[in-house]
Amino acid sequence: MIVQVFGDDCKMALAVSQAENGTRQCDRVSKPNTNGSHDIGVFQINTIHTPSKASVEQLKDCMHNIKVAKKIFDAQGWHPWSVYKTGKYKQYERI
Repeated sequence: MIVQVFGDDCKMALAVSQAENGTRQCDRVSKPNTNGSHDIGVFQINTIHTPSKASVEQLKDCMHNIKVAKKIFDAQGWHPWSVYKTGKYKQYERI
């Protein structure tokens, strides 16, 4: 699904999603962050970054989560994901 949605950017998307959510569990919801937000789904999308104000239940759906992640990426690049800022995604990059 990630390859289908992200196309040419799929290698980086796969690395970021793996670094964010190593289990690739679609319905994973984090404990509350210090600001009260949550990270949800395969891309661990923070509720403050949801452009469509998607609900927690919607973000637990794998395809919906991936599509929202793509919208965020198209608007902001990889910067909203902490694993990008820290470089943690690099251990999951494949040549």
